Amino acid sequence: MKPSGLYIHIPYCRSKCLYCDFFSGGCSDADWATLSDALLGELGERVAELPDVPDTLYIGGGTPSLMPVESFAKLISGVKSIAGISEGCLSEFTLEVNPEDVCPDSCLAWKEAGVNRVSMGVQSLNDVELKTIGRRHDSDVALRALSLLGEWFDNVTCDLIFGLPGQTVKSWERSIDEVLRYDPRHLSAYSLMFEERTPLTVLRDKGRLSFPKEEECLEMWSMLTERLKSKGMMQYEISNFAFPGYESIHNRRYWLGNPYLGIGPSAHSYDGCRVRRFNPHDLKKYLFRFSKNVSEVAAPFYREEILSDTELSEEMVMLRLRMREGLDLKEFESEFGKNASDRLIRNSMKDLSSGNLKREGNALRLTHDGIMIADDIILRLVL
Repeated sequence: MKPSGLYIHIPYCRSKCLYCDFFSGGCSDADWATLSDALLGELGERVAELPDVPDTLYIGGGTPSLMPVESFAKLISGVKSIAGISEGCLSEFTLEVNPEDVCPDSCLAWKEAGVNRVSMGVQSLNDVELKTIGRRHDSDVALRALSLLGEWFDNVTCDLIFGLPGQTVKSWERSIDEVLRYDPRHLSAYSLMFEERTPLTVLRDKGRLSFPKEEECLEMWSMLTERLKSKGMMQYEISNFAFPGYESIHNRRYWLGNPYLGIGPSAHSYDGCRVRRFNPHDLKKYLFRFSKNVSEVAAPFYREEILSDTELSEEMVMLRLRMREGLDLKEFESEFGKNASDRLIRNSMKDLSSGNLKREGNALRLTHDGIMIADDIILRLVL
């Protein structure tokens, strides 16, 4: 049986970053007690969907670090009780935080609740870039937060984004080097994505902002991978780097197809076989549905999707090729049959010949050059 994980979505932010399309609302009217009751109510209703007691817990958002420390402690205590998680039995407990929320009191509360991995959204250490994308912190606040988190937690990870408006190869280099001075154990780096209807996409379409050219973004990416490799960090997934032993256990399980339960508005779940469930992006309805006044026989809040064999096979190719280990061809054949495996191998020939893919034993992996065009390669493999 594959071990399972639990994800909890905190749907509040102080303000929305211009590039973000994750579900969240303003925190000025946040009712933390009602939210906690609703999250625990949903968990109690759905915990039986998990095949075992989860040993990873991930609190994301939104901005979970906004939650008052007393509310956070109460929520986590309730989560552990309902899910049957004994003290000290979580192999990984990750909390997403923003730099402006990090202080000694919050670190103490998070530590006492059992958090052993903190993921902080830095994005850039250039103040102009941060202001342009709507981040609330500046570089000084981010660096102070990194320093403080390093005093409290052994496993600190931070996010960076390249391709930001006005960003240069030089400013990107400075952001990388400054972050590495604080010795994070893990780093995630993403190319800026233009999601539909986000303010940043609107500004781009109106020609109000300038962005680095594609060749500059490729140079930023190459610089990042070289810097982190020289520091001893391993690229264990396309966008994720870590020192050995500090890879994200929870996220790896997403990529490996393990079961997980997602709690909160917009949260997703997977049974580890072929059933996906997802909650609607509606905070008001969510709070009402899981309030204490709603009958226990109310209809499920989530929606459900049953994945076909084709969808499952395409998903395995996409997720496994993003990982350092690559796609296990024997496992693929065992799951989807010899015809599907033979077709996949035939489709891989062009990229094997060009050096974008490599085959080592039963593993099919992206090369360094292949990583640069991973989406195109994956599309060719699954056609």
